[in-house]
Amino acid sequence: MAISETETKTKTPMAIEKPPRSGVIIVDNHICLECRECEVACSLYHEGECNPNLSRIHVRFDDFLPIFPELEICKQCDWPACYYACTSIYKDPAMYIDPKTGARVIDEAKCKGCGACARACPLMPEKTIIKYKEVDGRRVYFKCDLCKDRPEGPVCVEVCPPGALKFIPASERRGR
Repeated sequence: MAISETETKTKTPMAIEKPPRSGVIIVDNHICLECRECEVACSLYHEGECNPNLSRIHVRFDDFLPIFPELEICKQCDWPACYYACTSIYKDPAMYIDPKTGARVIDEAKCKGCGACARACPLMPEKTIIKYKEVDGRRVYFKCDLCKDRPEGPVCVEVCPPGALKFIPASERRGR
């Protein structure tokens, strides 16, 4: 069914509500020791195994270049393209906004493995923010959820020896 030019002009665009702001993990890469304890703690907390490939944070460095490491972690965008990509496709989307922390979260049980979230992320593919794993023969995407169910906050922040990681709650977050 085609829409006439008159109908197009009179239709109002669907309003998109801005989601609540989330906390964010900030990084001081000048004091990062490249120990990767954050990666191991993250994968152990979320996946029950010490496997940096399953971590929601990634330390990128080159042993042969004298530069500071770069830590890759979700920036918990104010207008999360990953969230909108998922919610625009599915009636029961895998992405949701955690009511307590404001974190943009992927419900792995609902993930269809389409990858719309990863394709929509403005930091990808240069940075590995949204990854996938195989679960029971299907692709499941995952990303940082700020350890939403952990009362102490993000585990990576807690275990970082030099304190290169810092959690900024939504109430204190300004323009980050």
